[in-house]
Amino acid sequence: MTELAYVNGTFCDPADAKVSVEDRGFQFGDGVYEVVVSYDNRLFLLDRHLARLHRSLEAIDLPYDFEAHPIEPILLEGLRRTGFRDAMVYIQITRGACSRDHVAPDDLAPTTVITFARRPTLDDAYRQKGAGVMTVRDERWANCFVKAITLLPNVLAKNRARRKGYDDAIFVTDSGEVRECTSANLFLVHAGTILTPPRTESILHGVTQGYVMECAARIGLPVEERRFDNAFLRQADEVFMSSTSVEVLGITRVDDQPIGKGTVGPVTMQVHAEFCRSCRVTNEDTAASQRLVS
Repeated sequence: MTELAYVNGTFCDPADAKVSVEDRGFQFGDGVYEVVVSYDNRLFLLDRHLARLHRSLEAIDLPYDFEAHPIEPILLEGLRRTGFRDAMVYIQITRGACSRDHVAPDDLAPTTVITFARRPTLDDAYRQKGAGVMTVRDERWANCFVKAITLLPNVLAKNRARRKGYDDAIFVTDSGEVRECTSANLFLVHAGTILTPPRTESILHGVTQGYVMECAARIGLPVEERRFDNAFLRQADEVFMSSTSVEVLGITRVDDQPIGKGTVGPVTMQVHAEFCRSCRVTNEDTAASQRLVS
């Protein structure tokens, strides 16, 4: 079993994968991406990830012919070649390569890069302890719902948090409104109800976020999309984050202030348990999610 890359029609070793120095992804951050995992040889929520990929491409007016160059067969073949039963797959599509100019030619061919690696798992002790996060000013662009590769503000915020001894950062506006973490959506528990910021243009519409909301509903926990500020966040009974990579992870400390009792709370543990149970038996209404990789 080995890691693998795919670049514009060719599978190769990641060390041999190459794109042009004039690719607009490198020059301008002109592209979008998705992250998909497989559990036990099954691509999880693939339809939802591909639907968001369509939306992101449309939002930045990047044409991609999904009929001529479908993504799903590439993913299945890549997983077959790697032999990973539990994999992390990154899909990145840029506008393509051309002479450096802010205006791209209309007939430019997109660049498609896909990488396949073993899915990382969080240490049980870390998951039980929960994450510590710090709040930072939200200085990102206005269209955070687009899963764009221009992630510099997120990268800077997360690195700043790590240097200060935190695991992640939470973006907060100048008015105090809480948005999301640098690479995960945010939830809090207040008086028995799970709250998450509204899925507007200001946050990423997380695929895992939506699935977590469904998990909570299945076990009888009410979920609401509601705006809340930093003060309300600190008064929460529990706080947790969700993403493709961390699944559901408790947050026990915000800016050195403990959340609730300072431990991962029962609602967070219930939601994560339901996520783990259901993610391996979920059947999407597509052939992709029904098909086992051979």
